[in-house]
Amino acid sequence: MLNPFEKVKIPPKTEDLIKIVLNRIPKIGGSTPKEREIKRLDFFKEQLKRYQEFLKEFPRIEELHPFYRETVEIFADINRVKLCLGAMNRGVQLSLNLIERYRRLIKGSDEKEANKLMRQCVGRVNSILRARKDCIDQVIDLASQLKKLQAIDPNMLTIIVAGPPNVGKSTLVGKISSAKPEVASYPFTTKEIHVGHIDTGLYKIQVIDTPGILDRPMKERNKIELKAINAIKNLEGVILFLFDVSNQSLYSAKEQIDLYEEVKSLKKVVIPVLNKIDDKNEELYNQIKSHLSAEGKVFEISAEKGLGLDSLLNYVLNILQNAKVLGK
Repeated sequence: MLNPFEKVKIPPKTEDLIKIVLNRIPKIGGSTPKEREIKRLDFFKEQLKRYQEFLKEFPRIEELHPFYRETVEIFADINRVKLCLGAMNRGVQLSLNLIERYRRLIKGSDEKEANKLMRQCVGRVNSILRARKDCIDQVIDLASQLKKLQAIDPNMLTIIVAGPPNVGKSTLVGKISSAKPEVASYPFTTKEIHVGHIDTGLYKIQVIDTPGILDRPMKERNKIELKAINAIKNLEGVILFLFDVSNQSLYSAKEQIDLYEEVKSLKKVVIPVLNKIDDKNEELYNQIKSHLSAEGKVFEISAEKGLGLDSLLNYVLNILQNAKVLGK
């Protein structure tokens, strides 16, 4: 599945489109004054059709997969988006109807009136567009942002790597998949969702590197964190929750455990993974390990050094393979 916004052609925003028209009109000629002014209106009509095409290609929000619907919600208020799409559509239809009306008026007018009628039409259409400028520009900006997002297939077998910022998620994703996410030693390195793939030879698995989440109330979380929550909540698959048990950990055992329990509460398959085991802080390690003692399988790895990755990946692939066979 492609990103549903991937093929949307982004048109110019309101003032940019008006500028294109006003700059081009003086250069359009014709064999008669009437023909010239009609051709000028036809050029405006063609520019408006870019908006028509945009509205046609913009996905119906109610038909989006929950993952993509919530992605839209992270960027904008959905009700506002629907209202703006409607306002843009009405503005375009009004403008096209007005141009058709003025084309007929020019055809039936004296040639001396042709230019005046064309200028009246252009001015009125510009007014219609400018009255809806905020809405038109908002949905164009939204589509432009959503178009840039990496394609995620909600129906593909998926490994979601989650946890606080700077615990090694991007390093792990880079080691086990085709993804090459940015890795740096500061919080919120990952600001977008990155996607890699594992090809087993029999089937493909997508591996998702999510932005870090902090242990705080949902209403205090920023857009970066909400992107991670959206992936965890709305994509089916196995979640690898990474704990940082190193001497350089930015988070206490309680902060990491609280976040882990929140992720578990979403009723997904969550596998606890203790990362940076090559530089473990014994006190931090023991506190987290003690809490996870009843969890069953707990993996200890060093994503950077490549320690423990084979056994972790084999375990996860086995879970996903069984899910594929069972049709889950």
